[in-house]
Amino acid sequence: MKKEEQHNRFWQYILLTIGGFLILVPLLVTVLSSFKTTKDIIDNFFSWPNPVTFDNYERLMADGISDYFLNSTIITVISVLAVMLVIPAAAYSISRNMSRRKAFNIMYSLLILGIFVPFQVIMIPITVMMNRLGLANMWGLILLYLTYAVPQTLFLYVGYIKLSVPDSLDEAAEIDGADKFTTYRKVVFPMLKPMHATTLIINALWFWNDFMLPLLILNKDAKLWTLPLFQYNYTGQYFNDYGPSFASYIVGIITITIVYLIFQKHIISGMSNGAVK
Repeated sequence: MKKEEQHNRFWQYILLTIGGFLILVPLLVTVLSSFKTTKDIIDNFFSWPNPVTFDNYERLMADGISDYFLNSTIITVISVLAVMLVIPAAAYSISRNMSRRKAFNIMYSLLILGIFVPFQVIMIPITVMMNRLGLANMWGLILLYLTYAVPQTLFLYVGYIKLSVPDSLDEAAEIDGADKFTTYRKVVFPMLKPMHATTLIINALWFWNDFMLPLLILNKDAKLWTLPLFQYNYTGQYFNDYGPSFASYIVGIITITIVYLIFQKHIISGMSNGAVK
């Protein structure tokens, strides 16, 4: 048994090494290339920057990357806030009434059906509809993000509430004189902290890095571009100028990485927050 465990551990280390190599080497090359001139990148792609230059970042600032960074930040923050305000409340209502009313089971089934619908099937109708409704703008994109976040996020919240937030907490709060909204706000919502962190990370990564929806909804107006759209059009415009392109990738990576590092520690912690209250 011990030999078998050692054998399994050996192959785990091998797979982790290979996986780390495939992830870290491209990331390292991207970071180094952002501090190199385009000529140095072409001459020796894997070399260290010599000399180190910040011209690529200065070029990005001159080309207005701060405006597109702001657009991405606004869209991501508002979309995440909308998801965190709407979906947990809906999940709480559905999870508490699924066993009592058939309508909630039907509603839940219909809402999570979106998980099984490929985006490619609906992207053309969605684009036409948003244009005809006059929602081919940032607010329309935020509305779409909230809509498409419902199936997966609702599924996660409902499952978590049914397993980790017992009905007895509601009954105890009701005995103390709390109404449904107060029970949700002061007891249930704090207990969902691990799921809040999980869904925040999942959705923030998606909203920040998404390319297809902004391409369909915002690409007509350059002032509304998000950071991925700017990177796409920037690379196309300066396809031989690799230095600024690599620098733009680093700008996008650093921000969402910081968000992940801040919130990932809360996934496990706070499991019972709110229960004592």
